[in-house]
Amino acid sequence: MERTDSSVGTVEPEMLAEPIDWHAYHTSAPVMGLENGSAPVTDYVSSDEFERERERIFRRAWLIVARVEEVSAPGDFITITVPTVNASVVITRGKDNQLRAFHNTCSHRGVALVCESKGNALIFRCPYHAWTYGIDGSLRAIPSEQDFPDVDKSKSGLAQIHLDIWDGYIFLNFADKPEQTLREFLGGLDTLLDGMTFEDYPFLIRYQEEVAANWKLLVNAFNEGYHIPFLHSRTLVPQLQTPDNPYLQYHDIRRFGPHTSSTLQRNFDWKPLSPVLQFAVAHMLPTSVPDLEAIASGKGLTLHPGINVVGIPNFGTEVVTIFPNVILQPLANGYLLFIFWPTAADRMTVDVRIYSKAAPTNLREEFAAANMLAASRDVLTEDISMSQIQQRGLATRVKEKVYFGENEAHLRFFTKAVESFMSGT
Repeated sequence: MERTDSSVGTVEPEMLAEPIDWHAYHTSAPVMGLENGSAPVTDYVSSDEFERERERIFRRAWLIVARVEEVSAPGDFITITVPTVNASVVITRGKDNQLRAFHNTCSHRGVALVCESKGNALIFRCPYHAWTYGIDGSLRAIPSEQDFPDVDKSKSGLAQIHLDIWDGYIFLNFADKPEQTLREFLGGLDTLLDGMTFEDYPFLIRYQEEVAANWKLLVNAFNEGYHIPFLHSRTLVPQLQTPDNPYLQYHDIRRFGPHTSSTLQRNFDWKPLSPVLQFAVAHMLPTSVPDLEAIASGKGLTLHPGINVVGIPNFGTEVVTIFPNVILQPLANGYLLFIFWPTAADRMTVDVRIYSKAAPTNLREEFAAANMLAASRDVLTEDISMSQIQQRGLATRVKEKVYFGENEAHLRFFTKAVESFMSGT
């Protein structure tokens, strides 16, 4: 039966197949070999455990911090803070077009060398004593150099951080010597998603929020649909829930080293009722509503062969968890990236990045962008609020364990991945 939805145009009959039997794509946790149905509460509240996580996970894993478009021309640089490892970082593109990352610390007496958030330069000059460095990190000049006979300039450049790139994402590794290459670390996830055209969605809306909860709680929240019918009853349920999948089980759970990917449905019978929402959904920012223009042209992130591999007809998004702290969600018209930076056992910074095709070009599109951003923040606020309530409950330690159902396979797998890194394997 053909359906006309004024928010997105006419959807052809063949796009709306009969409801699928989601059980055909569901694998319970025990079948996946995941028998760990619980985890100790101390994993979420212990300061000692968090300090071990800093060293055994975040100083060993490859971490997403930026995209190559942020440093696209020779001389470009950005400064970023990686709070979990207490690092201020300068990422540069040298005259040789190579990307490099350095600790933002002068070799003289430790001053933060670069104070701007971004720019273009060939040299960096320390604001304290004017020690001067090339954009390649080399120490070029020391005022009154004769007073520093013990300093070998060839060995006293900026401290370099291991950097590698996958599909335009800049990863850093803070180990003295990484245990794995980035490709080895990605464990096949890179092969599955290679060639996704993230660069086609350069317009970025970004915001950060401080959250009083353990970082693993939000990673868990993004990896199960069990809570959606209850916590997100007013926001996501109308768009996602269908009678044949009332608890929003994820489809086609796949594992790649410590990373996972799975497919989430949407409700094709949903459409925004008001003209305002119809316009907002149709024109701006990533959405789970199909991008008919992209489908017609054969382009778009959701048409990549690594997305919706099982081919469910009511596809919503792919939920990709890049261990330890990143959730990537390709959608129509763009994608979402969430990075969770823990700063204490019960605190984190959430870095939210919303990528779409282009900046608004008129007031109507600016309105649509603001509307969709508000909708996105509403959903995240629900998750954040519940995680903070959860943290307060766990902090009482009146319970020794949290429990993972057979429908929470992702949570069991993520817990095992954390345990593996913590044990050094």
